[in-house]
Amino acid sequence: MYWPCGVPQIFAHHAPQQSARNGEDNASIQDSVANGQGRDSGDEKVSTGSGESSPDSRVLKGQSQQIIDLKVARAEHIFTTLTRQVLDVWSTRPTVLLASLRRSEKSLMTYGNNVGAHFRPDATLIVLHTSLGYLLLYSVEADPNARVLQQRTQESQTRKQSVARTFGASEGNGLGEVILRFRKAIKIDAGIESVVALDQDLIIATVKPPAIQSIRWETQKGLHQTSTQLLSKLSWSENKASITHMVHDRAMNLSVWLDVEGSAYAVRRMRPQMTHRGSSEESSQSTLSATQAPQRLFDGYRFHTPKEPSQKACLVAINARFSLIAVATNDGKILCFAAKDYAGNIPLSHTFKTQASPSVTLKISALVWSPDGYCLFAGFESGWATWSVFGKEGASSFTSNAAHAEANTENWLLGVQSASWISTGLEMLLSCPKDSRIWKLDFSRSAAVGGFSCANLVRALQQTPTELAVYRGHELPDLISISNEASLWHHAQYPVAYLHNQGPIRTTVISQDGRYIAVAGKRGLAHYSVSSGRWRVFSDYAIENSFAVRGGFCWFQHILAVATEYAQGYDVRLYSRDHELGRAPLHAETFSMPVAFVGPSGEDSLLVYTYENVLYHFIINITERGAQLLPLGQIAFHGVVRAPSRVRSVSWILPENQLRNGDPSRDVEHAAVLFLIDDKLVLLHPSRTPEDAIKYDMRVIAHQVEYYILMRDQIYFNFSEPIGESAPPTPSPGSIFGLRKTNIHYSLRDSLWIFTGEKLCLWSDVQDLLQSMTGLATTSQSLVTIPLDFYPLSILLNKGIVLGIESELLQRRDVNFGQYRSLIRTQLFLPYVLRHQLLEAEDTAVAFALAHQYQNLTYFPHALEILLHIVLDDEADRKRKKAADLDDPGPLPAILSFLQMALSPESYLATIVQCVRKTEFSFWRYLFAHLPPPEAMFEQALSLSDLKTASGYLIILQTFEEEEEEEEDEVSEAQDLVKRRRFEDQVVRLMTLARSKDDYELCSELARFMIGIDPRGDALRRVIQKVGFRGNSIYLQPQQARLSRKNIALQDASTSKEAARPQNLGRLDIRLTRLLAEEPKSAGAESEGVVSRSSAGDYFSASPGDY
Repeated sequence: MYWPCGVPQIFAHHAPQQSARNGEDNASIQDSVANGQGRDSGDEKVSTGSGESSPDSRVLKGQSQQIIDLKVARAEHIFTTLTRQVLDVWSTRPTVLLASLRRSEKSLMTYGNNVGAHFRPDATLIVLHTSLGYLLLYSVEADPNARVLQQRTQESQTRKQSVARTFGASEGNGLGEVILRFRKAIKIDAGIESVVALDQDLIIATVKPPAIQSIRWETQKGLHQTSTQLLSKLSWSENKASITHMVHDRAMNLSVWLDVEGSAYAVRRMRPQMTHRGSSEESSQSTLSATQAPQRLFDGYRFHTPKEPSQKACLVAINARFSLIAVATNDGKILCFAAKDYAGNIPLSHTFKTQASPSVTLKISALVWSPDGYCLFAGFESGWATWSVFGKEGASSFTSNAAHAEANTENWLLGVQSASWISTGLEMLLSCPKDSRIWKLDFSRSAAVGGFSCANLVRALQQTPTELAVYRGHELPDLISISNEASLWHHAQYPVAYLHNQGPIRTTVISQDGRYIAVAGKRGLAHYSVSSGRWRVFSDYAIENSFAVRGGFCWFQHILAVATEYAQGYDVRLYSRDHELGRAPLHAETFSMPVAFVGPSGEDSLLVYTYENVLYHFIINITERGAQLLPLGQIAFHGVVRAPSRVRSVSWILPENQLRNGDPSRDVEHAAVLFLIDDKLVLLHPSRTPEDAIKYDMRVIAHQVEYYILMRDQIYFNFSEPIGESAPPTPSPGSIFGLRKTNIHYSLRDSLWIFTGEKLCLWSDVQDLLQSMTGLATTSQSLVTIPLDFYPLSILLNKGIVLGIESELLQRRDVNFGQYRSLIRTQLFLPYVLRHQLLEAEDTAVAFALAHQYQNLTYFPHALEILLHIVLDDEADRKRKKAADLDDPGPLPAILSFLQMALSPESYLATIVQCVRKTEFSFWRYLFAHLPPPEAMFEQALSLSDLKTASGYLIILQTFEEEEEEEEDEVSEAQDLVKRRRFEDQVVRLMTLARSKDDYELCSELARFMIGIDPRGDALRRVIQKVGFRGNSIYLQPQQARLSRKNIALQDASTSKEAARPQNLGRLDIRLTRLLAEEPKSAGAESEGVVSRSSAGDYFSASPGDY
């Protein structure tokens, strides 16, 4: 998932206004190019000057600086911004202007205003389509000898060499100059509705007649330069309406068209037929008319049909990584379809929902997937929002203060016109309506996005454009690890030279113990030590540039295993953190095909999956002299896995006996293999045929999987002793059930965690999956679902927590810009696992074993309180719906019995009272139907001297009495008096115990509580007299309250037998005696020696009405 971070950067080009001179030939295009010097435009030289403006140009003056389109080249090295008159070419790294082209007034009158810009895939041509139906082609030429933005400083040669060594290249070299040259103008007589640039040709959707025209970039022998396909001749185009929007994805070789009626079509280009052309056709033409090709050019299927005008499709984006198509409709909704094949099987997968209403978001104006396909960005007319690939909402600008943003002209928060990802998804370029500025917003993402690794997920490694951030809470105390302190994150900036030469960073991986991190850019790699804070990079740039990381890498202790691609082929190399990079690797294992995935398994096993559909198993042998890979076996999945390039991750599961006592060379015979293919988690289980051959039974165990974590491979910290605050000892349920020797089996060491976009699921024991394949168990019984309202970033297994982050927008009055920062979010998963084991799996032994494993956590009682909350809510729903027999006790008795055995008596009583006070009163009776009366639990809390818990039960008692009084029609005064006296006696006992323990804060709280019950103060006076506080005391001035301990004891000798009191007892007695002596306002006279009504009569009226 992606999260915006930091403050966006702003870029703008303010060029001087220029206009073409009158009298120029209207047939030629007169442009002015600002790229350091004047350049030719077509066959004419640049002409600048002043002249009268046409009516069209006068209209454009107010809009000439507004960006109407923004496009990024496929290689992401340059991008363009387009206004009605100006075309600017920018460099992405760094973001600087390289060339600017301003069209002349005569050109605007002849060919129309700019409407859109399109790059040829190799970025050698830019095509502008205009409002009058013209295509203007400009070549993008780079002069290697000319430089722009070149610094001229008086530096010595030594200084220049030092800068080159530090930063990889001298900043004084500048950037290569880019020259825009006009090539040709093409007239489309039928009008231009939409344009899309492909590798071989340019596709244009025309207006009248509705048709698709294809113009080849280069003339090829045997092929037509142009071809036309009328939509009326396409049988699958039911509406026969013109196409308003087209997108194409190269990886899927699929296009999506949207027509005027709002329908969406999945379209594929058919292979052209070789035809011989006559000599008359070989001449190039600048003006093309609609010509019909003899064969059908496109084949497609309609997968979205609007039923209402609000459901018409307006924008579309293709996700090749997960084979998804996102379609935006006029009502502000985003529908996601799954392209299962090319035969029209494109069903609706899910819907992206935003918390803001359509009346707030308005219409969708931009829709783009991140390059890796894990994030969807949607720009609205009033803001923007992001989602994970399967619908988990991320950051959004709709939570911002619109008035603050308008006052500071932060248009990027108020609306988006166009958006494009750069830097492999770590940065985004935004343009806003009626704005001439470019906003570049940085994003942070999980390192598992660039290279899938369970260690990246468990260690919560994040990646930004300039640095790494590692979560350090695994080894910290319990409460500190879930705070938002900055010390929880370790930040490390990328080495400057490597980032300059090989940026942006594409792949990142961390070791399982969190000590080492490796990064890889376009070429080479670098690794980092968290403890020392030092990077290691290649000292020789030629060696660094000789290979690229393809397929990922992983750590084994201090050894880094890297899958690489180099000039001679493909291999897996081993590098040591202890050695300098630049020398030969410790070991290299050569492969005939590219590596699709490399990852660890267990303590010393390495799994390598290649494009030849073979999984290799190696053992890493680490010695003092170095390390080497020892091949042990391989598994071929021909006919099982169709497309190895679609595999995102591979893991395998060994039976317990084979894992501990088996021969490693025979692991391939017993291993069950987990494949993450696109969004499906597939389990392949081995079995023997009658011929004693191994076959694999395949089963898809989860769909829409964003990631998974197999905990048995995370062996370094998941089951270490937790480091936290000391907790009181609790009974060991393991000893009760005889599980002390088998607690390891019932831990979550073998758990499998899956996040599906909306919910987090886990199998508490992955062996259940293997048994389900053989029919010995059912998988549904082992699946646990954990609801979340944030995106889970990591699983802190030893702390029972799901860790996530969310972005928060900071808008302060003392600064004129907004800033995004990341906040930690946590969710306890232990209550849901215990509920599943107790109620669904009905395995009490496992539940007690898990409780025993987590009993030392500081917040363990709170986790059981959440468990009680969940079950109580379910019980209330069951009672209301009457779905079950009313005589059925339900799940509450089992949960209460579990809590009573898993917690100490003090913690049990405290958990019950905290749960009751946090739920509505209608749920109380469901709970106390299976508990002793509140009076009995109050007495038990008193006997344990747990004053805080006893005070909570006192409130419960008073609430039940009030409810009984409302339900009873008539209550005699005698009965009411008995209840009140009994309740006062309970308050007296509690206050007496609090006074004996010097807990005078609780005494004051009880006094306020009695005032809330009886505002006249009669009940409080009786309680104070029974407790033993002084009844006739003269009001003391503040300076008289500072009495010595001896004087206080003398004054209270007649009413108290206690020998010692704390220093603040005088102040407490003053307060209580004032409450005791104060008469109600209805009284006719003041008591002697008591403060007058005029000075203290407002005390009772200002006191709270309840506790």
